[in-house]
Amino acid sequence: MNQDQVLGLVRNLLALGGGIAVGRGWLNSEQLTLIGGAAGTLIPLAWTLFAHTDSAKIAAVAALPDVRKIVTIASPASDAVKAAVADASQPKVSNI
Repeated sequence: MNQDQVLGLVRNLLALGGGIAVGRGWLNSEQLTLIGGAAGTLIPLAWTLFAHTDSAKIAAVAALPDVRKIVTIASPASDAVKAAVADASQPKVSNI
């Protein structure tokens, strides 16, 4: 499952939960609109912080079946790239 699928699932679960909350009288429509607007802003913000790290990008590319190898420069500046090269569980990543 990729990040777009996860975000889509979260978005649909929030809509379902909101509909249930309004139907049961736990929230009114204005409260749901406010909560939905806040969630629609804050969830992508938090997701961006975690999904766009160097290690997350490398893991996403390495997980693609059509990618045979990821070759970095000999001495990468990024600590995440160095860690991926040194990690034996990521055989697709190397600096050679």
